[in-house]
Amino acid sequence: MRTLKRILSLIIGLWVPIIILFNLRLYYQPSYIEIGSSSINSDVVHQLNFLKEKMHIGAADDMQKLFPEGFVFLNSLYALSWIELAQHTNENQDLFKEAIDEINWVLMELESPKAKRPFYGSKGLPYGIFYNGWYNYVLARKCQLMSHLHIDSTHWIKLQENCKNIIEALNKSESPFLESYPEKCWPADMTVAMASVAIGNRLLNGPYQKNIDQWIIKVESKTDSIGLIPHSSYPVNGNVKDPSRGSSQSLILNFLQEIDSSYARNKFNIYKKNFVDYRLGMPGIREYPKGKNGNGDIDSGPVLFGIGGAASIVGQRVMTLYAEDDIALGLRNCIESFAIGITIDEKKRYLFGLLPMADAFIAWSNSSEISERNLTTGNWKWNYKAHLVSIALLLLCGIYFYRFRKL
Repeated sequence: MRTLKRILSLIIGLWVPIIILFNLRLYYQPSYIEIGSSSINSDVVHQLNFLKEKMHIGAADDMQKLFPEGFVFLNSLYALSWIELAQHTNENQDLFKEAIDEINWVLMELESPKAKRPFYGSKGLPYGIFYNGWYNYVLARKCQLMSHLHIDSTHWIKLQENCKNIIEALNKSESPFLESYPEKCWPADMTVAMASVAIGNRLLNGPYQKNIDQWIIKVESKTDSIGLIPHSSYPVNGNVKDPSRGSSQSLILNFLQEIDSSYARNKFNIYKKNFVDYRLGMPGIREYPKGKNGNGDIDSGPVLFGIGGAASIVGQRVMTLYAEDDIALGLRNCIESFAIGITIDEKKRYLFGLLPMADAFIAWSNSSEISERNLTTGNWKWNYKAHLVSIALLLLCGIYFYRFRKL
C-alpha cells in the first residue's frame, strides 16, 4: 500500500511542474534578432535549422511512409517557410543566400521521379492537381520572391508552362476541382494550384484573370450547405462528397486570399462562425462544424474534444492573415504549450522532433510572424479559464500531499 502511495505521489509530483510550465507557455512571445536592417523571428530560424538537418537526411522519405503525400507536402512546407524568411531578409545577407539554396534544393526534390511516383494515373493533368499545385505554388513564390532581382530562366519557363497546363486541364473539366489521385478529388489541392496560377497571372500581367474569375463562379456553385468549399468532391462534376472540415478549410483559406481576397473574406467569416471554438477559454479550430462530430483521420491529425490538431495549427496562420489577432495569439501559444516547443543548440523542435511534418506545419504557420512588424499583439484575456482550472488542479495536488503526510 505504501509503495502504491509513493508511486501516486511521484506521478502527482511530476504533474505540478508540468501544469506550471504549461501556464507560463501560454504567455509565449517569439524572439527577434537583428539581421542587417531586418528584425527576424529567431524561433522560426531555429525551427528551420532543425528541419534543415532532418530534411537532408531523408525526413521527407520517412514522412512518405506515413502519409500518402508526405514527400511533396513536407518539402513544400519547408520551402514556403524559407520563402517567408527570405522576403524579409536583405539579399546580401548570408541567411537570404541560405534560403535560396534550400528553396532550390526543394524544387529539385519536387522535380524528382520519387516525388511524382505516388500520383501516376490521374486524369486531366499528369500526376494530378495535388502534385502540380504544390510544386507550382513553390515555384511561383520563388519567382515572385526573385522578381525584383534575377528570376532563374528555367524556373520562369516552367512556371509559365505549368500555369498554362493547369488552366487547359481546368477548361476541359466539368468540375472546378481536378483529380488529386485517380478518381479522388480534394478541393483544397485545387485551391493551392489556383493560387499558383494567380501569382503567375500577376507576374505575367494578367493572361489568366478571366479563367480565375470563372473558376470562382464555378466553385461557388459547388459549395456545401453552410456555403464553404467542401472537404472532398466527386471528380466528374465537383458535387459535394464530404462537406467542409476544419483541416482542409484552414488550408484553403491560406491560399484563397491570394486568388480573390473579397471572396476569401466571405468564406473566412463563415469559417470563423462555424469552426472557431473554445475549450477552457483556449481557442481551437474544430475539425467538424458546430453541431457535428466525427473522428480524426490522416487529414485531420488528432481530434480532441472536437478540436482538430491540423486545423488549429494551420488555423493559426489563417487568423494572422485575416487580422484576427486575439485568436491567432491564443492558437499560437496553445500550440507552443501543447506541442512542447524546445530549443537545443539553436534548433527548435516540437513533440520532441518525432514528427517532422508537424514541425513543418508549425514553422509555416509561425512564419506569418517572420518579421517583427508582423508580430501578433492580441489580448491575453482568453487564458484566464485555463489558469483557474490549473489553480484548482494544483490545490488538489496540495491537498493530496497534505493528507499523505498525515497518513
